[in-house]
Amino acid sequence: MNKFLSSIFLISGTAIGAGLISLPISAAKVGMTWTFVIIMLALFVAYKTSCITIDLMKAKRAPLTIVELAHEISGNGAKFITMCSYYILSLALLSVYFSGTIGILNQFLNINSTILCVCLFACLFFLKSNIFAKINTAMVLTLFGLIISVILSSNFGILDFNTNNFDFSATMLLFPIMFTSFGIQNVCAFVAKQLGLENLKAIKKAFLIGTTIPAIIYILWIYGILNRVFEFDINLYNKILSEGVDVGVLISSLCNSAKFEIETLILKLLSLFAILTSATGIGIGLISSLCEIFSNKFKLLISSAVVLTSATLAILVQNAFMTILSFDGMIATIFVIFIPIYLSLHIQKIPCKKIPGYVVCFIFGLIIIYVELLI
Repeated sequence: MNKFLSSIFLISGTAIGAGLISLPISAAKVGMTWTFVIIMLALFVAYKTSCITIDLMKAKRAPLTIVELAHEISGNGAKFITMCSYYILSLALLSVYFSGTIGILNQFLNINSTILCVCLFACLFFLKSNIFAKINTAMVLTLFGLIISVILSSNFGILDFNTNNFDFSATMLLFPIMFTSFGIQNVCAFVAKQLGLENLKAIKKAFLIGTTIPAIIYILWIYGILNRVFEFDINLYNKILSEGVDVGVLISSLCNSAKFEIETLILKLLSLFAILTSATGIGIGLISSLCEIFSNKFKLLISSAVVLTSATLAILVQNAFMTILSFDGMIATIFVIFIPIYLSLHIQKIPCKKIPGYVVCFIFGLIIIYVELLI
């Protein structure tokens, strides 16, 4: 049961990352109705694609990463495409999370915290799986507590969060943002290994619960934060609707609206833990994938390389990487949606009752590519 709960917390914590703060900005122009619809669609796609990946593992009788599954089922071509998209996205995200952690700790401690961040990420990635599970569970529970505290301190019912006119561009732009907010497929292999592939129902149940928790939190968070901004900073709210604002401006406004100093501290800690929980899930997933390639050898060396590479990229080329990250949703569709569907078609015929789910996932992926390239 402890492994089952820790798996749920790993999945939820990986999903709820640094993008949490930006969701209200992205959703403001869309309205609550369409925001709810897109959240439900993203939830379905995240769960369905995870189940497809898990079924592929079951077919190969091993908790393999999507990179290894592509190689086992379809050969070197599929492996190369999957590996490139997966590793580029993972290292890009880790670099940005590393940079974000440095920024938050610099504000907390008033020092250059680069070395401290390297040590912090290294400690998280070097941990044995049983110790890591306990620490990750504690971090995710802390994150949930901080989020709930902020939501409860917000006033609901002040703002009629519905737009009269349908904004096509804003609605389309919310798709990739929401998609990346449910980015949990990189932990599929770790969860399958932790629970055991013989417990297929338990694995899928963990992913269902683990993706539903973020969906609920996102709905409450978006509505609560926009109500709070509407109440305490109407000028900022109007600016969000008209031209959009930077995430840092929103955090600053939320801190200024805090009635007590403890609320400001909670908001800062929330930003830190949102980054750490998501970075931990992505880092563990990436390290597990690399370890599979090297037959589970050199784990210490691989973990060190992941930490140092992400730190170096964050320090040297973080601005360039933000350009790459603008396409992270499109990159993620390759190994999250298209490759698992292709491998599933390659290895077996899809039962008729499952076809509608596959079609929804495929169309969702096409929408993201359309948005990234044309909007």
